[in-house]
Amino acid sequence: MINKMNKQLGLIVCALVVVMMVLAGCSNTNNNSDLSSGEDKTSTETSATATDGAEKSESEKTEGKSGTRKVSTVMGEVEVPANPQRVIVNWYVGDVFTLGIKPVAINARADKAMPFYDQFEGIPITEKWESEEILKYEPDLIITFDPKDFENFSKLAPVIVAPEGDLSSSERLSFLGEATGHEAEAQKAISVFEEKLKNAKEKLSSGIFKDKTFSILQDWGRESYGVMYETGSRGGTLLYEYLELKKPEKLEQLIKQSEKGRDSLSYEVASQYFGDYVLWFLKEGYESEYANTVIWDSIPAVKNGNIIEVPGQYGGLFYYSDVASMTAQLDYMVDRLLELEKK
Repeated sequence: MINKMNKQLGLIVCALVVVMMVLAGCSNTNNNSDLSSGEDKTSTETSATATDGAEKSESEKTEGKSGTRKVSTVMGEVEVPANPQRVIVNWYVGDVFTLGIKPVAINARADKAMPFYDQFEGIPITEKWESEEILKYEPDLIITFDPKDFENFSKLAPVIVAPEGDLSSSERLSFLGEATGHEAEAQKAISVFEEKLKNAKEKLSSGIFKDKTFSILQDWGRESYGVMYETGSRGGTLLYEYLELKKPEKLEQLIKQSEKGRDSLSYEVASQYFGDYVLWFLKEGYESEYANTVIWDSIPAVKNGNIIEVPGQYGGLFYYSDVASMTAQLDYMVDRLLELEKK
C-alpha cells in the first residue's frame, strides 16, 4: 500500500515539474517576442522619421528651385524662375558672369583681354541668335538687350529685356541681380567699382588733368574709315559718363549735329577733334597710316606727349561696358594717365 502511494506521489511531482518548465518556456517566449517587437518598432520609427525629413528637405529644395518671381521690364511683367539654372545671354554676358551665373550658352564675343575671360571656358557660343539654335540648350531664362527678342523667344523661355541706354551699367547690373536672385553679388561688384571710380575722379580732377579734354580715336586706314571717334565703346562709357571727363568742343558740336556717338573722320580733318589727351587705339598687325603723315607731328596732344596708345591685344578689355569690364578699364586707364603726370 505504501509503495503504491509513493509511486503516485512521484508521478504528481514529475507532472508539476513538467508544468513549471512549460510555463517558464512560455514566459521567456513572450518576453523575447516583446523585446524583438520593441526593437523593430524603434527602428521603423527612426527610419520613418529620417525618410520624412529627407523627403521634406528635398521637397523644400525642389520648391525653391521651381518657384518663380515676377519682374517688371520694358516689355511688361515677366514671370521668371526664382533660381534660374539654364540661362542664355548675348551682349550682357559680363553682367551674368559678375552675378555668379554660368550660362548654358552665349551669343557674345570672348577675348583674352576681358577680365572674365576664364569664365568663358566650357560655355558654347551660339552660331546664330535664332529660335532653333537657342532651343537646343533648353533655356529657363533668356537675357537680352533687344526688345525684338521678347516676341521671338518668349515661347521658348521667359525673356528679360534691358535695352541699351535705358539703364546705366550699374543700374542694369542691379536690375539683373534682383531679377535672378543675385542681389548680393551685384551690389558687391557695384561697390568695388564705385570706390575705384571715386578715387579716380579725385585724381583726374586736379593737377595736369584739371579742365582738360579727352578723345578716344582709332585709325582704320585712309582707304577704310579713316580715323574713327568713339564716345560709347572703346571705354567711352567709362570716360564720359562715369568719370565725366570733357570732350573737345569741336567733337561735342559734331556729335550734337550728327547725333552719332561714333563715326569716321577723314585724315584731312581728324586732327581738329583731338583733345588735350587722347586714347589712341591700335589694331593688331597694323601700323597706323595716320601716325606717319605730316599732320601727326603738328597735333598738340602728340607734341605734348599726351597720346596714350592702347595696343591691339588690349582691344577686348574695352569691348564691353559692363561693371566688371569698366572696373578693369579704370585700372588700366588711370595707371596710364598717371604715368603722364610723372613726366
